[in-house]
Amino acid sequence: MRPAIMPCWTDLAATGAEHVRELIEDRYALDELLGRGGFGEVWRAEDSRVGRQVAVKIGYPQTPEETRRFEREASLAGNLAHPNIATIHDFGRTERAGRSAVFLVMELLQGRSLAQVLDEGVPPLADTLDWTAQVAAALGAAHAGGVVHRDIKPANVMVTGARVVKVLDFGIAKAQGGAGTELTGTGMIIGSFPYMAPERWTGGANGVPVDGRADLYALGCVLMELLTGTRPFAAREMHELLAQHLTAVPPAPGTLRAGLPPALDALVRDLLAKDPRERPADAGEVSRRLAEIARGLQPADLPGAVPAPAPAPPAPAPTAVVTAVVSWPPPPSYSPTVHTTAGDPVRTMLDRRLTQLLEDDPADIVQRLTMLVADLTEEVGAQDALTVRAAYHRALLVRRQSAMDLERILPRMVRVLGLEHPDTITGRATWVGEAAAFGPGDGRRHEEELREIIGQAARVFGPHAVVTLTARYHLASAMHRGVLDRDGQWDERTHERAVSERRWLGPLLPDLEWALTADSPLLLDVRRRLAHDAWLVGDFAGAALLYWRLFPDLAELAEYGDPEVAYRVLRSIGEAGDPVSALAHMDLLLHRLPLLSGTRWLAQEVSDTRADFRRVVRERRRAEGTGGTGGLSRLFGR
Repeated sequence: MRPAIMPCWTDLAATGAEHVRELIEDRYALDELLGRGGFGEVWRAEDSRVGRQVAVKIGYPQTPEETRRFEREASLAGNLAHPNIATIHDFGRTERAGRSAVFLVMELLQGRSLAQVLDEGVPPLADTLDWTAQVAAALGAAHAGGVVHRDIKPANVMVTGARVVKVLDFGIAKAQGGAGTELTGTGMIIGSFPYMAPERWTGGANGVPVDGRADLYALGCVLMELLTGTRPFAAREMHELLAQHLTAVPPAPGTLRAGLPPALDALVRDLLAKDPRERPADAGEVSRRLAEIARGLQPADLPGAVPAPAPAPPAPAPTAVVTAVVSWPPPPSYSPTVHTTAGDPVRTMLDRRLTQLLEDDPADIVQRLTMLVADLTEEVGAQDALTVRAAYHRALLVRRQSAMDLERILPRMVRVLGLEHPDTITGRATWVGEAAAFGPGDGRRHEEELREIIGQAARVFGPHAVVTLTARYHLASAMHRGVLDRDGQWDERTHERAVSERRWLGPLLPDLEWALTADSPLLLDVRRRLAHDAWLVGDFAGAALLYWRLFPDLAELAEYGDPEVAYRVLRSIGEAGDPVSALAHMDLLLHRLPLLSGTRWLAQEVSDTRADFRRVVRERRRAEGTGGTGGLSRLFGR
């Protein structure tokens, strides 16, 4: 088997020197390193198969989520064909210098990002309108294709030398109305805070969906910055940005830059509406309004004209933008800043330490958090919100070794942060949920508290957030097990217990499948448990539907998987109406069983079942006069 990357010798250069270019997948020859960051590297490369220059983004994922980000960008952006969206050509996994890597091949762009443009000052008004309209066109195409970008910001928009705008980086995009949450399992928000819509900060709570209108809000933030050189909200700390995005009315661009058309003030105001229903209906409306504004520009504003020097926009004070409070959404019931002194440089430094630790997740994070908690206790006090949050994150990490740390910090979190702070909800959901599902005693005694936590999580994170769904999972597990110890051994489970587990876990599965990714441990666990429950009660059709999703590669399961599980899967599929697919893999299982000790009884079961399925297939073929496959194969497109 050839290696994924190998040296490729080019022709001799004019100087007579020779050099080696790395070759990815025997196709993409790396020429020049264009950039390097936390995600990995970007190279200019040549696609030798079609002879074009491309950009190859190479990442070294440390977690499944990082891998999913690359895959998400490839699958979502790769299906969007629009001149204002960077084209994705290819995606794959490889190995580079002994490290597992993923790569994304996209069109090679030459130009500047809007962030780089803004570094040089406010662009001419005509350019701003033109570029914003092109971004709106890209968003219109993405939304029409069912994709929400979720990270529109100047750094993710490039203007080429031909003045064509390209929207980049669909790494945290999601299918509109599909799986994908606004917060991680620990309550951390994903995205770029200065450009995030209110409904994204609240995780889509209050029944407000996170859809394409969240991208329009971000576009409004970008437009404000292009017009004035300042963002709509001036706060630097996350908790201050949260309050401003939820409750503050931003200044009108015209108050920061003289001579702007009034229609621009109105457009920015509408884009930045707190309630998505008050924003433009879609990106197409934004494009039309921008075109109308552009048609009214004076000749001096047109591209190529030398703009008159404009006075630098005044830097608004951090509180200047908080001029009114709107009715939607309601402000959070907690206040992260009431326990501390605003502007304290020591606390700001310690706050950054905590944020960086949680983002970087170093190998010694527990030791670093321990030292940080000690420093915070000395500098700002044990009852400070930041100290409590740092102690909570440490307790969360060590709970497998010492559950008491998390139990002890929870009362302080309730008192200092409040019951509906995201960290408080996540901490309570974790401790109470795991105690209910896996701890000693009657799991049902935690029912009332878990139902309260589920309600809080649904309000703050959203009904389909990981925290909410995990709490529901723990409640179902607790109600199913009752006073019994949790039994994860399939062989020891009974028909009665299978009926009970299906009654409690079954209603949760559709929500998990809608909200979570296919490799979510929570989703996989529920599928496994319900699949075996269906097997135990003789519901082979129900078991087969779940087993197909758990084990899409039946040959690999039969040849390398747990032999008992393989037998249950193949028999369920055969009993459910597809004996042909089951028979195709039973021989693989039978061939390996003699090599395994203690499997004589299983070999007999498999052999008897295979004989039954062969008889069924013969009778079916005689009746139908065909050698076609069974129903389940057709149902699953196999």
